Amino acid sequence: MKRLLAVTALALVCAAGAAAAVGASASGSGTVLFGNTIEHIAFSAQQVAGTEATGEATINDASAGVRVHVDVNCLNVVGNYAIVSGIVTQSSDPELVPVGSEAIFAVVDAGEGRARDFASIANFYAVETGVDCTVPSEFDLVPVNGNFRVQPA
Repeated sequence: MKRLLAVTALALVCAAGAAAAVGASASGSGTVLFGNTIEHIAFSAQQVAGTEATGEATINDASAGVRVHVDVNCLNVVGNYAIVSGIVTQSSDPELVPVGSEAIFAVVDAGEGRARDFASIANFYAVETGVDCTVPSEFDLVPVNGNFRVQPA
């Protein structure tokens, strides 16, 4: 009987730990028109602990003629607002956006229906010269053609 209780207790502890590991998520795609900049952002990110996250993003900046792939490592969700950041792993123009640089952008999920979602353009920084999703930052958000889904934890 003691062994059965110990196994049951262990199973409950493991299940609680697994449930705690599931955090906020954000995903979707949309086209951002900001001034002369036209960017298409597609991404999926899931928190694993705190703001630490896994996922990926593809950013196609039509104005600059560059397409990058980002390994998402940070997701900060507050209500329907998400800041996403990560490391560039592929770039069609490494001189313009070097592999290994950091990327960051923000999205707002306005819900399903007629309201449009919002997003910022992506910003790129040399490692440790910019901010990641943990740093409160100001983003210029504009309505997008697309749909984002932000799910708080």
